[in-house]
Parts: sequence; C-alpha cells; structure tokens
Amino acid sequence: MPRAAHRQHPLANIAALTRAFTMACTTAIAAGGGVACAPLPPGATAPTGLVSPGEERVLVGSFATVNAVAASRRFVYAAGPGGVAIFDRFTERWTQPPTDDLQRELGLSPAFDARTAGPGIALLVGDPVEDALWIGVPGAVIVYRPLTGQAQRVLVTGVPQRIVFERAPTASGEALVQSGGQWLRVSRVGIATPLTGSPALAAVVVPPSLADLEGRYPALRSQLQQAVAQLRRNAAGNRPLRSVVMRAAAASPDRAGELWVGTDAEGLLRVDPLVGTATAFPYGLREGGAGALAPAADGVWIAGLGLSNRDGGITFATTDLQRWRWIEGTITMPLAGVRAFAMVTRGAQAWVGTASGLLRVQLRGTEAMQRYGRLTGLPDDRVFAVAARDDGAWAGTAQGLAFVRDALPDTLRDAMRDPMRDAMRETAVAPGAVPENTVALRGVAVYALQTAGEVLWAGTEAGLVLRPADPAAPASVRRPGGTGSALRRPVRALALHDSVALVATDDAVYLLNARAAWSPDNDAAAVPLPLMEPQRVGPVTRVALDARTMALAGRDGLVLRDRAQGAVRVLRTPAELPGPVLDLLFTRDWLFLATPQGLVRLRRGADGLVP
Repeated sequence: MPRAAHRQHPLANIAALTRAFTMACTTAIAAGGGVACAPLPPGATAPTGLVSPGEERVLVGSFATVNAVAASRRFVYAAGPGGVAIFDRFTERWTQPPTDDLQRELGLSPAFDARTAGPGIALLVGDPVEDALWIGVPGAVIVYRPLTGQAQRVLVTGVPQRIVFERAPTASGEALVQSGGQWLRVSRVGIATPLTGSPALAAVVVPPSLADLEGRYPALRSQLQQAVAQLRRNAAGNRPLRSVVMRAAAASPDRAGELWVGTDAEGLLRVDPLVGTATAFPYGLREGGAGALAPAADGVWIAGLGLSNRDGGITFATTDLQRWRWIEGTITMPLAGVRAFAMVTRGAQAWVGTASGLLRVQLRGTEAMQRYGRLTGLPDDRVFAVAARDDGAWAGTAQGLAFVRDALPDTLRDAMRDPMRDAMRETAVAPGAVPENTVALRGVAVYALQTAGEVLWAGTEAGLVLRPADPAAPASVRRPGGTGSALRRPVRALALHDSVALVATDDAVYLLNARAAWSPDNDAAAVPLPLMEPQRVGPVTRVALDARTMALAGRDGLVLRDRAQGAVRVLRTPAELPGPVLDLLFTRDWLFLATPQGLVRLRRGADGLVP
C-alpha cells in the first residue's frame, strides 16, 4: 500500500510553540454594508528575526483567477495558475510556507530545481479536524500542513473525484478518497487502505461544494455580481465592467455566513451571503508573467508580459507581499495583451514602455491612461527604455530617441477627478506632445536610458551616447570622454548610482566615472569588470547598481557582486531561477526579479548578496 514521504523541517517545533500565540491574534473588521476593501494587515513590514526558507526565496505567479478554494479552521487556500496561495483568516495575512515542500510537489518549487509544469489540481479540500489541506492531483493525494510546511504524497489510481472525512468522535477523522472507481481510507500518516463499497453518508463529513453553497444561498450569484460591480466602481470609475464568474467556493468551518469565493479575474473574495457584502483579498500578479519593475514608496510595481489577450495590467505589491493592487486598464484603453519592456515611476504616475507605444498611467484616483506612439510623433511604437522627468519622459524606441511632453501638469491633473473628462483625455493627445526637435538617433535602436543630473545616458545599437536631459536644451549628442572604441558597440543595459555608471555590452560590463563622462576632455575610465562577463548570463537584459551590490542579468542567469569585498554570487536558470531575468530591482532587504514565470523575491544579506 502506498505510503507518504515525510519531510520534517527544523522550524516545525518553533511553529508548534508559537501556534497558541498566533491563534489568539485576530483582526476586527468594521461592520457596514456594501463592499469594503480588505483592511491593512497588522504590521507594514515583514516580521524580523528568524526567516524561514520560504521567506528567503519566493516565487509569486498570478492569482487573479482562482480555480479552487478550501478552508480549514485557520487558513484559506486558493489555487490558481501560480500554484496555491495561503491566507491566514485570524491574522488576515498572506503566509509564505516555512518550507518549499508543497511547491515541489506541485512542480512550482521556489527553490527552482524542479522545473516541470506541475500537475493540475483536481480537488482542494480543507481538513475539518486539523489545519491541513488535501489536494487531489492526477495519480496522487497531497496532504499539506502549513504550520510546519510538511507535505506528504499518497499515490492513488486515476484522478481523485471526492475527498470526505470520517465523522468524529466515533471514528478517527481520517480521509476517504474516491479515485479510479474505488474508495480509499487515507490515514494522517499517509497510509492508504482500500475500502469495500462506499461509505455511509451519515458517517462522513462532506465539505460543501460550490453547487451546495449556491443551493443553500440562492441569491449568492446575484449578490456577488452587485457587490463586485460596486467594488470596481469604487476603485476606479472608468474600469471596464463585466460579469463575475464564480469558479469555486468554500465555507468557513467556524463562522456561519462566511464564504470564500474564487472568481475568474477578480481573485479571492470573502462573501457574507446573509447581508450581501463582499471583501476583496487580491494576491499575486494580474497576469502570469512579469516584464518590468519600478520602485514604489512601500513596495514595487510590476508590469506584465501581455501573455493573455483577456487579462493583463500593472500590479502593485508591498515588499512584505501582503498588500496587492491591480490596474487592468480602462474602458477605452485595456492593458490585456500589452507587453511591457520598461517602467519608471515619478510621483503619482508611471511611464511604461511597451510593444505598442509609451503609456502614461495615473497610479491614484481614476487610473487614467494616455498612449503615445508613431501617430503622436514617436519614431516607433516599440519602446524599449524610459527615463522620466517632471515635464514628461524620454522614450527609447526601436528607431530612435524622443521626448514625450506630459499633457497636463500634476496640479491640474490631480484636480480633475471627473471620470468622463479623464476618459476623454485618454483618446485626445495634446498637439505637439512629442516635440520634433527632441527626436534624435533616427533609425538607431535605443535599449537603455538613465539620467544623471542634467545628462541623459542612452545605450544604443551604436554604443553609449550622452545628451542634455532637458528637452529644451540644444541637442548635442556626444560620446563619453576617454572610452575609446569599447563603448561604440551595442550597449544593452545601463545603471547609475551616485557617480558610478554600469554599462553592459555583448562582450563585457564596464564601470565608468559618471561625473567625468560628459566632458570630452575628461577620462571616464571605462574599466571592464572581472567575474561579471555577459557569457555567464547569456544575452544581457539588465544591469543594476546600488550602494552595496552590482548585478548583471540575462536570459540564462544572474550575477551579483559585492562592491566592498568583490565577492560574487551566480544564480543560474533553471537550477536557481525559474526563467530569464527580464528586470530587477533592489530594495534594502530584498531583490525583486521579473521573469516570465512571475515575480521572484530574494532576501539580501548584509553584503547585499542573496543566499
């Protein structure tokens, strides 16, 4: 008979000792009608002290669509394209597993050493006896205990169809699994025993399905439609309205009238069908892949890859991965299918370089958008790089460089809160938005842009060039002084910090004196960096630089170098990274990576490197 493989993690005892304290932590929700936004979780930052391996290295995919939901005494489990997300009902926080056992079993390991696609989840059932999750996948049942991070797999025949539990106290509360035309009793230590016949209905606890809950609450579907429509209007008046599709639902075992509903494109919702209220708990990316990153005051903005023509957009996440927000576009300008190459934030707006033009996105209020492309004066619709200023943004395209002047000043834009006027502004671009005298490097692809003081740095197919960052200044494009022919080759990526510039070509990564680069009489001293050769990472996608660390990212991996001691850390695809690194962002404690598989967060050590 099949037996599960146990993995005991060293943090298991710590989790058991702290369970009593954590169970007592609750968050009160203010009473009221209508739709409420999820309350701010306790604490604004990740817990300090001991960090589990699950916190060291996290991969977050998309959970805008939730295909299965389950609830145990403490946790809610939501299954989506990104795997299984776990929400603590008592503390109202999304939790990261203390081990990667569950991700390994699903083929979605955050350790990135198991790169299978992962089996589809057929069933998701919360345990009524303990805080555990039972997952039915083709050929197996996986039992997962989030407090310890322990996962065990029990092999079965076929695809599990039903999972019920023996009714206590007359029985031990073990699970009964129907799969492959027979019933099995699965013990809590992972031993499966075939049963003769079917269990008596009165002797088992059957978790209610979506159909059961709809029969119990006949108005559930209409209540949810009204609640989500109001939620979308409250978030942004010009968001597209559409019907809500319920994909799954589960009932809290200890709270009457509390349902957890998985939806198509609206994420996880907590619904009270007795009073008709709903609360949204977004988690994960709006779409499956991440194409570009930009910093926020308390987190990171993530732009998508446009892999889906149905869903897409920009996602905000706090650094502790607790608060999430989705911007999916507007009625006149949806972001589905929009592939992002670069993104920068300045004040309350973001500039996003995409395959279909440059987007200006208002990050507050109505989330108004404006698109610039060839019809508004850009040399090309493919925008690979962006550098923002108070009065607009420089756009590096596949056919040259141009400056996009912002249509409205911040003070006037913030004063205009009328959704109808915002929608009109999205389609009516002010004349002269791209001044003709700012278009430069015609016919030359521009891959990277950075500003240092009043100087704009451009990494192009023709090498590294500089020009005044002020679009009103005389356009004088020049080469950095003293670099010779080294930087006349295609420059793929740029990064600046203080007075240092990091420049990546196809052959080498150079360190430059940024202050000396503008003057042709000075020597910028382009010094190639050892141990950071592009051959280590494949085709270069990005470089990054802060006070502690230099980084080189590519299609095949990532190289990190400690600026103080020169120590080097290399992470390779697919052993340690899920896929190509398309963008990266340093914060004080974390390194964020944009990959086609989702957002990766790595904890940084005191030297700035990662474990």
